[in-house]
Amino acid sequence: MGRIPQNIIEKIVERSDIVDVVSEFVPLRKSGRNYMGVCPFHNDKGPSLSVSQDKQLFHCFGCGASGNVIGFIMRIKNIEYIDAIAYLADRANVTIEFSDNDRKTDEENKVKDEIFKANIEAARLYFSNLKKSKRAYEYLKKRNVDDTIILKFGLGYSIESYNFIYNNLRNKGFSEEILLKAGLIIKGQKGYYDRFRNRIMFPVIDIKGRIIGFGGRVLDDSKPKYLNSPETPVFKKGTNLYGLNLAAKQPSIENIIIVEGYMDCISLHQYGVNNAVASLGTSLTLEQAKLLKRYSKDIFICYDADTAGQAATLRGLSILESAGCEVKIIEIPKGKDPDEFIKNYGVEEFKNLMKNALPVLEYRIQKAKNGKDLKDIKQKSLFINEVANILSEVDNPIDVQLFAAKVFDETGIAVQSILEQIKKLKNKKSNNENNKNNRRDNIVNGNIYNVEPAYKKAERLILNLCLKDSELFRFISKRIKPEEFITDEYKISAEYIFEKCSNEEKIDANELLLKFENNDDISNISSIFIEYEFNEDLFKLSEDLIKTIRRHKLESMINDLNADIKKYEEANDIEKSAALFQELIKLRKQLNLL
Repeated sequence: MGRIPQNIIEKIVERSDIVDVVSEFVPLRKSGRNYMGVCPFHNDKGPSLSVSQDKQLFHCFGCGASGNVIGFIMRIKNIEYIDAIAYLADRANVTIEFSDNDRKTDEENKVKDEIFKANIEAARLYFSNLKKSKRAYEYLKKRNVDDTIILKFGLGYSIESYNFIYNNLRNKGFSEEILLKAGLIIKGQKGYYDRFRNRIMFPVIDIKGRIIGFGGRVLDDSKPKYLNSPETPVFKKGTNLYGLNLAAKQPSIENIIIVEGYMDCISLHQYGVNNAVASLGTSLTLEQAKLLKRYSKDIFICYDADTAGQAATLRGLSILESAGCEVKIIEIPKGKDPDEFIKNYGVEEFKNLMKNALPVLEYRIQKAKNGKDLKDIKQKSLFINEVANILSEVDNPIDVQLFAAKVFDETGIAVQSILEQIKKLKNKKSNNENNKNNRRDNIVNGNIYNVEPAYKKAERLILNLCLKDSELFRFISKRIKPEEFITDEYKISAEYIFEKCSNEEKIDANELLLKFENNDDISNISSIFIEYEFNEDLFKLSEDLIKTIRRHKLESMINDLNADIKKYEEANDIEKSAALFQELIKLRKQLNLL
């Protein structure tokens, strides 16, 4: 299958008035030039959702969701870009004709289709093997996995054979190349053999219901305990979540619980906790966090109580927060995992753990306290410094004050002393992007929602200012060029906006948005067209924003140079190190002049 021609996409968008489309999901009422409704993307007491018929854009003043008609359908239906196009095409009675000029894409898609088919056949064989194997079936029964859950997750069993899958799928017409690419077989010195043998099999199914890979667990204590499919053309571990295809089917998803393992996820579903997913045996990635947020921004982490589980929890917190999720941590009693806990204590006790789940700050501070004797001066000092370091990353002064007061209650150290330590640490981190985010929060009346690096915010606002009037654009365009933008989507947007403004041509938001397929990019670019209310001189603001962009670029270059200098010094290459040091001095001078 080739690509959808751009003119077809444009026709689909032209025939899909955003007010009409949004109205099919959300009741709207006229309010001035725009339409308002209750936002379907968060718990809106609203109405916070604004839909502009003039601009053909939507924006929520509560959660910050923005986009065009394609972006709205992607969010509301939880589907990919191509599927949103197909949905709107069907609605608008537009026939999609794919271009034939992308042979490489066609070949890649054929391979993927064959892999999906091979995976389906393998899953059927594994499933049929399960009840034939008394040992495998009884293993699941002992773990309280009933037939309903076996069917729901498509669980199976790979028999103790080196060529069961190979022979069966070759007989069904699948080539060795496809079976290799699917990760179902391995090529050894003596020929091909099955990857999975004598294991309980867990098909990994994506959000579209396609089997993309497998996990396998041994029935005894042999190693490795778990074996997963390798990376394949259809299976990327860091971009999928086990069980999300089932959790996403819930009529309304208030929150999602993320666990570590297949059995943790299955056990929670067995007890009616149908919003559980697992991270496929990998550390949580930003791609997985963004995927979770498509279905709910409220995420519970429920990892094992052991040290590795706690470390994984701390890693996952920052990733989920950077994706814009609201995170709480369910603490499983020591020595347990979610699978064991819910079997031993039942679903009501698990729900009690959820009710008592800790917000991120409380969890991090509790972990800082664990194992420390606060009667010991050194350990007390260590605890206070750890907490101060945590609170130095917090922007809400009320939260800082409240937690500083809690530390006073536990240590007797004056609140003012704790606050001073926090202030010192904040100043030390002034170059940290997370602290830059709030330098200009007062320039827009409450309209900046998502935490984003200062330079990205500056790029977005600069482009917004270009649209204010021609004089301001001329002022900006003399001071920064599109190629100086750092973020790819804003660089593309700058090229479009600068060209249109220079030629005094009309800027069409949808024309620009059709250059992007990723929903986050669509949302970011849509926010350029929001009518912000600035409360300071716009020319001075423009200069400051441009400085922020240049400052970040210089700081990145300085960091890279420092790393190179260190590398050459370690290699005892004094000549190269000295040359780079001269460049470093020049860059630091440029930075100081900003």
